[in-house]
Amino acid sequence: MTPTERRIAAVWAPLLGVDEAAIGRDDHFFDRGGSSLQAVTMVLRLGKEVSLSEVTRHPVLADLAALIDERPAPSTGLLHVLSDPGEGGRATLVGLPPAGGHAVNFRPLATALRGSGLAVHAVELPGHDPDGSDDTDGALLPLDEVADRVAAETADLPGVVLWGHSAGAATALAVARRLEERGTPARRVVIGAQLLGDADARRRDAAELAARSDADLLASSAAPPDLAPDRAARAAAAFRHDCLAAHGYLVGALEDPPADRLATPVTVVLAADDPSTAGREARHRDWGLFARQVDLHVLDDGGHHFLRTRPAAAARVVRAATDPVPSP
Repeated sequence: MTPTERRIAAVWAPLLGVDEAAIGRDDHFFDRGGSSLQAVTMVLRLGKEVSLSEVTRHPVLADLAALIDERPAPSTGLLHVLSDPGEGGRATLVGLPPAGGHAVNFRPLATALRGSGLAVHAVELPGHDPDGSDDTDGALLPLDEVADRVAAETADLPGVVLWGHSAGAATALAVARRLEERGTPARRVVIGAQLLGDADARRRDAAELAARSDADLLASSAAPPDLAPDRAARAAAAFRHDCLAAHGYLVGALEDPPADRLATPVTVVLAADDPSTAGREARHRDWGLFARQVDLHVLDDGGHHFLRTRPAAAARVVRAATDPVPSP
């Protein structure tokens, strides 16, 4: 191993619960059991040498070490490739993460979709790396700008399925609208762990959210608990920004419904044990404000973050959305 590879292995070992000597240069962080939260911790322990988006794109130890040693020019796009099906790929899942989230949140789903013929891409938003070393100036982008950029990067991909998880649902719907306007519609929009609700309730939630402290916000988010104060402030700002952006977009639609509903069908995926989506049997139909066809898929369990806890079940939803329609 190179010195950089040994240094990374020393960081990985306690996170993965193995001896440093058991880690090889060809090991894949997520295949060895690393989670998205552990990836954030890894970034913090490596200082500013690597960003979370770079860990997502380069999860093999030797590749990550080479990135640190060579420091190639960073990507300027928002989409990051989590898995590539190779030749004959028939569809592409594009993940829009939850509030304060990262492309790496879709890594478990990408792993579960291996061998399915689907590529998996996910969005890494500027200003969301808690160490402040992402590939941008750290500015948090308006939802409309994110949707414009993701649509532009997505338009030429085959058989796009947009998965917007929790607050990411609003962005997914905005991207779907832009793709239809471009004449390159998505195959389906998947809305995970989110119900539409009503405008008054969303305004109340937004006002409450704006008033909550950073510590309180982080306690209810998926951020690691041991962030230094400056990193905690950045993580809380990203979480607050994403939630408020989603509330604003959805309140606008509730008060001024779109004239034309999406032709792209919508699948709402909820977990039976997620208290934030109680009443799903009737309330999932509210998404018909945006789309002509809305259906519901309920997981037995998995909680709000079932992308992490039930990736195989989530993968089955994606496969069903992309399976070829049989000939009559």
